[in-house]
Amino acid sequence: MSASVPPLMLNLARRWSDSEPVAVTQRALSAGFDGIGLVDSPRLFRDGWVETGRVLASTDAALAGPVVASLGLRHPTTVAGALRTLEQHHPGRAFTVVGRGESSVANEGITAPTLAEYRMTMRSLRELLRDERGHDRLPGRLLGAASGPRTVTATAAELGGVLLDVGVDQATVARAVRLARETEPTTRVWLFVRALVVDDPRSAAAAAAPLLGSCAMRMANAPDWFGLADDQVAAVRRLAEAHDYRRHGAQQHTATDTHGGDHPRDDSRDDSGVEDDDDVSRLVRRRFLLIDTAPAIADTVAGLASAGIDGIIVAGALPGVLDRLEALGSAMRAGLARRTPPDPTSTERGDLA
Repeated sequence: MSASVPPLMLNLARRWSDSEPVAVTQRALSAGFDGIGLVDSPRLFRDGWVETGRVLASTDAALAGPVVASLGLRHPTTVAGALRTLEQHHPGRAFTVVGRGESSVANEGITAPTLAEYRMTMRSLRELLRDERGHDRLPGRLLGAASGPRTVTATAAELGGVLLDVGVDQATVARAVRLARETEPTTRVWLFVRALVVDDPRSAAAAAAPLLGSCAMRMANAPDWFGLADDQVAAVRRLAEAHDYRRHGAQQHTATDTHGGDHPRDDSRDDSGVEDDDDVSRLVRRRFLLIDTAPAIADTVAGLASAGIDGIIVAGALPGVLDRLEALGSAMRAGLARRTPPDPTSTERGDLA
């Protein structure tokens, strides 16, 4: 992992029989990724903690761990215990992102914690991960996922590490980075990016369809933050409510639908049957998904990383990601290498182990 280029991770979101995490990690490392995240949604995916142990023991991944570990489902003591165990066996390589839970709580009929409850849980987790001298056991390697301004602020204050899930609009990303560091100047800020290399950008609608509802939910929860006009809010909320979390992360389309060339099949619907050719779907897709040619992806990533990003995690749920993993890794790496370096006189944020 280069000291001059922010780390790049792949988040493996595949159902039980879709792929083998160790094999995917080895491919990802060859494609230029530094590590892998494992989804924490027990009803839908393999256990992220068990698979993390396998990945760290069987590969040279610099970083691996649950992304996102559900604090809406798991007690902070169990999360801290698992992380301390991973860190003991694989020093400097355990990594995790926590969150309130999405598919994990929805599929168990559990109400996600309020922001106040979540802040207390994050605070407890961070205390549990301090050693006897009060030092962090996972310096720079514990983040909290955040999409809206209140959660960004709370996460920066409680954990000192934020994974921004705010899409790929450069102005929105820059605003979120500033907010996190205004809250706590030493905050580590990573970015979650849904990206896919295609030969023909017209195939973006088919590739994006399974994720649109989940992305729309983030916009609906903070419409002002995402700059939604009054007449857009209701439509975005309808798209969000149509998302079926029983099929969250399911691959709806084949690789040929996203490789370009032939016109994609006439199947531009999300997993709830909502049409993906209206203005709202295009809006959500444009703001949250980077589905384009390799040079265009590199250009966009260079701009995003110049906002002061400390690392990027690429979503693995888009159909076609694994089919074109090498092209995606190369494009993301090229963009990260071209970013404008941060001001060396700015506040030092510490090392990422």
